Amino acid sequence: MSEFKHFCLVAGGETMEGHAIPDGRVGPSVMSLKVWAASVEEAVEVIISIGNEIGFKIEQNVEVIRSKATQMARDEAFAYAVRVTPCIDDDLALCVAEEAERIQNE
Repeated sequence: MSEFKHFCLVAGGETMEGHAIPDGRVGPSVMSLKVWAASVEEAVEVIISIGNEIGFKIEQNVEVIRSKATQMARDEAFAYAVRVTPCIDDDLALCVAEEAERIQNE
């Protein structure tokens, strides 16, 4: 088994038409998740891949935060606690900062 590290990732972007996000809205949104990965690069690849699968287009830099896990590592990289939240006030930078604070404090 590879030496995995645990990260929380947060990205600002757009929920696209035809998305697969339960109760999601088209428009500015923030995506966050927790991930076990071998490197920061692999963790970012995971959020991009999941975003593409569910209809979330990342438009800002991805914030990567080393964090404590709430689930145990597995034999391969994986993500959990995926969350997409509409940005109500259209200030995407503020929404990203608030979500980064929330996810770090879980």
